[in-house]
Amino acid sequence: MRILIAAPPKAGNMWLKCLLGEMYGLRWLKQGETPSRADLDSFRDWVAAGSFADDTIFHQHYDYSDDLCQIAESAPAHLVSIVRDPYDAFVSTYFTLQQHAEEHNRKGRKWANLMGKSIDDRDVLAFLDEGGYRNNLLKASEWLHSGRAVVLRYERLQADPIGELERAAASIAPVPRGRIERSVETCRADNMRQMNRGMAKHVRSATVGDWENHLNDNHLAIFRARYADLIESLGYPVR
Repeated sequence: MRILIAAPPKAGNMWLKCLLGEMYGLRWLKQGETPSRADLDSFRDWVAAGSFADDTIFHQHYDYSDDLCQIAESAPAHLVSIVRDPYDAFVSTYFTLQQHAEEHNRKGRKWANLMGKSIDDRDVLAFLDEGGYRNNLLKASEWLHSGRAVVLRYERLQADPIGELERAAASIAPVPRGRIERSVETCRADNMRQMNRGMAKHVRSATVGDWENHLNDNHLAIFRARYADLIESLGYPVR
């Protein structure tokens, strides 16, 4: 079995990779084993070279395309995606950028102009108002409505992880309930933080509704003006 998780950043990709990896006994592909770039040509060459080893899983922030799905299916690999409340996902993205700022952005992440700024800084608000977060939401919406991936919701995984994973497994490959229960226990946020230093930084609050602690009326007004269509497309309330 092979699984590719394709979704925008900060939607719960690492958590889902842990859960599905434990459920199906899949090895996480490491840096250097995955495609060199997050684009279609690199993925096509990588699969054609036979580099997508059996019994492995990885995640990447691929845009949806029919070609990418066809290449994945030729491997063959199961395509899985995850969607998250856009407000929570943005807050998680913001705090990840601040971690990169503390590390002097050694990895050269984009949106460097938001690093070291408070979440209500005028540059952060301008980024939102200029549509800077739109591509992440568009990516999520396209995967959700593609009909080519098994899609889970972050909030359902929080509220009823066993039920949400059983639903997903029905489309991937059924597994005993006990194995799902063990994967949920293994992949609890506090356990994931202890896996390695990188994971300790990556897994922050791992909660639903954290946006209420950080976004103000200015943020919400911009979300209503610039992103309402995509928020509704993803099935979340416009606040």
